[in-house]
Amino acid sequence: MNKVLMSSMVGKVVKINRGGPEARTGLLLSSGDDYFVLQTKEDGILYIASQHVKSITENAKQGIDFESEGSESLVWSSAVDFTSMLGELKHQWVTINRGGPEKIEGVLEDANGDYITLILKEEVIRLASYHVKSVAVSVKKKEENKSEDSGESSDSNQSSSENKSNNNSGNSKNSKNSSKNRNLNRYYYEIEALDF
Repeated sequence: MNKVLMSSMVGKVVKINRGGPEARTGLLLSSGDDYFVLQTKEDGILYIASQHVKSITENAKQGIDFESEGSESLVWSSAVDFTSMLGELKHQWVTINRGGPEKIEGVLEDANGDYITLILKEEVIRLASYHVKSVAVSVKKKEENKSEDSGESSDSNQSSSENKSNNNSGNSKNSKNSSKNRNLNRYYYEIEALDF
């Protein structure tokens, strides 16, 4: 999809792709040389690489159902191209490719024309830039943080009760472990007995 077409649709609600994990409906916020910005219900601000878009649908008569909540207060990148936009997202938690087996999350460490680098726990992941279809920046809402804080206190209560029950069931676990060891030993003996 070229920039002229996408620029003419800015401000409209569109559906990107007809189906599958990368299909999204949202408000088209802006367009760069080789990407565009979409506000969606599922992901918030979503940056989509134009080269991977198969179709764009708009309903000329009735429009597509979408409620844009707070689009005036949203902030998004207005970089010229996709690589520059990725450079502006450095050191943020991002989700690459919104669905399917290609979905990956992590902290965006570096981006250039050839590949992007993500950090996920102890892993350093390098992904070819060409295969990046979409990028969403994950932002935790205040409500989620509050629920996590209250969840921590309930988790600590639960863990203390689990520790008590674990102490009582320690003897039964030891007997289970010894039976597992016996089964493993029997398995190894059977393997050795086989003639390869």
